[in-house]
Amino acid sequence: MSKSKLEQILALVRSINEDEFQEQITHGDSLDDVYEELLFLAEKIDSKKKRTAVIIEQISNCFAGDFFNYLPISEAHDELDVFCMGFNTYIEELKAAMVSKKLTETINEKLVDEKEQTEQLALTRDQFLSNMSHEIRTPLNGILGFTDLLLNSPELDSERKKQLEYIKMSGDILLVIVNDILDLAKIESGQITLLNKPFNLNQLIRLIRDTFSIKTAEKEIDFKITIDKELPVVLNGDSVRISQILFNLIGNAMKFTPAKGKIHLKIKFKDEEDDAYVVKIIVADSGIGIPSHQIEDIFNPFVQLSNDEAREYGGTGLGLAIIRKIVDIMNGEIKVKSKPDVGTKFIVTLPFFKNDYDLSGSKAVFEKKEFRKAELDIDRKIKVLLAEDNRINQILVQKVLSKYNIDCVVVANGKLALEALLHQDFDLILMDLMMPDMNGYEAASAIRALKNHSKKNIPILALSAVVTSSVTEACKAVGINKYLSKPFEAEELYKAIIELIANK
Repeated sequence: MSKSKLEQILALVRSINEDEFQEQITHGDSLDDVYEELLFLAEKIDSKKKRTAVIIEQISNCFAGDFFNYLPISEAHDELDVFCMGFNTYIEELKAAMVSKKLTETINEKLVDEKEQTEQLALTRDQFLSNMSHEIRTPLNGILGFTDLLLNSPELDSERKKQLEYIKMSGDILLVIVNDILDLAKIESGQITLLNKPFNLNQLIRLIRDTFSIKTAEKEIDFKITIDKELPVVLNGDSVRISQILFNLIGNAMKFTPAKGKIHLKIKFKDEEDDAYVVKIIVADSGIGIPSHQIEDIFNPFVQLSNDEAREYGGTGLGLAIIRKIVDIMNGEIKVKSKPDVGTKFIVTLPFFKNDYDLSGSKAVFEKKEFRKAELDIDRKIKVLLAEDNRINQILVQKVLSKYNIDCVVVANGKLALEALLHQDFDLILMDLMMPDMNGYEAASAIRALKNHSKKNIPILALSAVVTSSVTEACKAVGINKYLSKPFEAEELYKAIIELIANK
């Protein structure tokens, strides 16, 4: 091999190490240096693969009700550690939310007969939910956002992409669960919002099978999946809620089925009506079973059959309660048949309403709708001011906007945003609502009161983890043009920015 070719190879490997790990370990130009650099790269990649596997396993445990697993933090200080830190912050806030919820319920019981104090408590609870929503959804925004960025990386191999898809699906379902816990009154009254979008059933089932593959291998469980050939490959509905149902039922089966037992997931095409396909989901196991007099109790929140089982199998007792409520809201039904020491069978029947999409067999194809950029009368790069106090979310928004070639200046609160606007020109402001010194509402009011016509009328887009019903009206009252909740989709954020600037 010629010396020039050797130097080219060495330069290439060093560039990969510097780009991926901010490090190179040699400074010569010999074959030994090439070997050392390649060895370093191989060890780093293997380390990332092992850490990713641990993360997947930890998050998968959440579906069995074990919400309080912390993810390990390494000394690499890379994107995986940013993800783990965000997840661990979310776990801490979830603990605080559950403890605070119990405290709020106790206070409610004492004040039920005192009208004036009850009204004051309602305001306090709304503020509490607003704070909890912000504190929990903010780190979750970082988790899902950085996962999306990693999924869009061109260097991603198929194995890592599949693992990141598991994280994304897990994060989406965790987001749904967090929303339900933060607003139990909403799910009790059936006021949760269901999506109505086409999804690929085979892809969903494949992700579920792969996610539980480690558990089945560890316990040597015979896990079978059967899908009726008559069932359309693509269905229309809320894939996240369907995933939540499946993960909870299969997670319970895994938890209560002994080693070398059997679990069978069957998806059956039950019936076709004028406006819907009726699908039956069956999860059967050879587990410990449920006594007949306790079957109804398993659907009550925070209920487990015995303290001994709670200690042995873990979990919070929320999973089945949430499933039943979701099934009811989806106009379906859930039944359970069980015998102690024989096994348990859960049967969920759900309608999937038809639409204008072609749902006939495996030929169903959906092309991703590309957003067409509005015509903007701007002959330069768009410049955005971001007011956000959370460092992880600052980095996330900057990286998302850089994909669309948008400059982003970051400040940590509303007061600094106002100062930046007075000294620089921006096309739009992205405004977090809950910040120290001056929050987003106060900053928006101050901006709308400016004398400079151009600066006072700058578009303001609220980007916040606060999701209470009063947020939209509060934003309008202070002159905020549009509101997006965290976690957000990158394309949704870009579209909102372009529309607001175009309307201006």
